[in-house]
Amino acid sequence: MRLITIRRNFTEGECHPFFLWGDWHTGNRACAKGELHRDRDVIASEPLALYVNTGDNGDFIARDDRRFKAEHLDPDIMSLDDLDRLADVQVEWLEDFERPVIDKCVAQVNSNHPGKYDRIHHTNTMRLKLKAIGGRDLERRLWCPAGAVIRVVYTDAHKHTCEVVLNVHHGNKTSKDPEVLLKHYRAKLQYWPDVDVLARGHCHWLRHTSLRPMHVSWSRSDNGRSRLVERPHYAVLTGGYLKTFVEDGSNYAEDVDLDPIDIGVARLNVWPSRYGAKIEVVTR
Repeated sequence: MRLITIRRNFTEGECHPFFLWGDWHTGNRACAKGELHRDRDVIASEPLALYVNTGDNGDFIARDDRRFKAEHLDPDIMSLDDLDRLADVQVEWLEDFERPVIDKCVAQVNSNHPGKYDRIHHTNTMRLKLKAIGGRDLERRLWCPAGAVIRVVYTDAHKHTCEVVLNVHHGNKTSKDPEVLLKHYRAKLQYWPDVDVLARGHCHWLRHTSLRPMHVSWSRSDNGRSRLVERPHYAVLTGGYLKTFVEDGSNYAEDVDLDPIDIGVARLNVWPSRYGAKIEVVTR
């Protein structure tokens, strides 16, 4: 688990959007590329936005994978002639796609699809992508081989500070019922009492739940006096872009009869203030 601290300046009343963005599955013809480009444009248009790339950017299912079917390939990205360069072609597409917003990225989390491909083929596709976009310095700054605990510290012109702490991992659990996953991650939150948002991908559901325990506040605004305040903690399932059903086509999600999955990105609206940060989770 990598620990990352990000420092940002704020003005009272500003909203600082934070996106939990992953499970793109480009290279598969079932990838909802229209929605994926739309969400990238939203991130690009928000001057104060940050995001974590939560993994599974490319599908990376090669011919030596039992899930492989040629009909699953996205003809807009690769052809059958590209099969021997499957990873290279997908990485090149991902470079061009993410480059316009890479300055807003705070972490790139490893995940199962590129991870499996990398183990078999002795490479690291996502590190290659980062190096191609911004060199070795960008790779070192963003790459998280497992998960990340991200502490975003907001400071205003009067030196008032507040912070938001996120625990982000690609995840390893799936379920046909998102409430089962949310119940599990609500319980997991109890092991991370200082974490405001625990985020997990992999399942492709786009949902959230919360706990609202009481905390002791030592804010300067209280003139040195402590008080009890409610501090919400959130568990977030971060969505994805692999459509379960494709008209006149197929994909491995449809082959194994998965239920319809949510399409989109999880967004945190963060309002920093001298009294602490207010968080709104948007998953719809």
